[in-house]
Amino acid sequence: MLSIVIPAYNEARNLGEGSLAKASEYLSGLGCPYELIVVDDGSEDETAELVSEFAETHPSIRLIRQKHRGKAYAVAGGVNAAAGRYVLFMDMDLSTSLEHLSDAVKELDAGADIVIGSREAPGAVRIGAPWARRWMGKAFNLLVRLLLLPGLDDTQCGFKAFRAEVAKELFGSLVVFGQPNREVRGPRVTAFDVELLVTARKRGNRIAQIPVTWRHVDTRRVRPAAESYRMLREVLSVWLNKVRGRYNLDHRTP
Repeated sequence: MLSIVIPAYNEARNLGEGSLAKASEYLSGLGCPYELIVVDDGSEDETAELVSEFAETHPSIRLIRQKHRGKAYAVAGGVNAAAGRYVLFMDMDLSTSLEHLSDAVKELDAGADIVIGSREAPGAVRIGAPWARRWMGKAFNLLVRLLLLPGLDDTQCGFKAFRAEVAKELFGSLVVFGQPNREVRGPRVTAFDVELLVTARKRGNRIAQIPVTWRHVDTRRVRPAAESYRMLREVLSVWLNKVRGRYNLDHRTP
């Protein structure tokens, strides 16, 4: 019924703190068939080895190994391999509480095509977020709402669920993040979520937001200034492609 996709790039620290074991234990307690797909995004540490070792005693865990191409391609690889009726992707650090898995499934059962976790919706809780990061996030979300996605308060929370057929169609329709695969260097935080949701709205998919409890997990892999500049360029690229009609259903690439 449920496929959970977790992209992983140099996640040995979180794995060592038991994140995969916690996720597996929680999913087993839901009482429904599931698979947990970890997509190793060309990690340079022992991430793949740790996941493989854990999967030997947990048959619901699957490991997919890919070249390092960034989170968008890692998630897409997991979505395309998913066998569940519903597909959800989340981060290895479990920054969004696992308890929201059941909330997402309820929304999908009620007819939503996509469910996105929101750290800004009424009832949401943030724990330990540095003020500078939080205000940078607010500024980014404001820009996204003004240019592309009015009404969606938090496009970047790494917790999103889909009907499987919707997820596969959307990831196969991306323009900015659907370019020919290319390897990248270092951590790769991107705005692929924005393009995903813009494409979904153009297709008339029903998007539901749920408030989440989110805990800041410190990492040295993210460089806020550099990542913010890159994501701004990506948002503007999505906007330009939207203006050009690249996300319209009747668009045909020459």
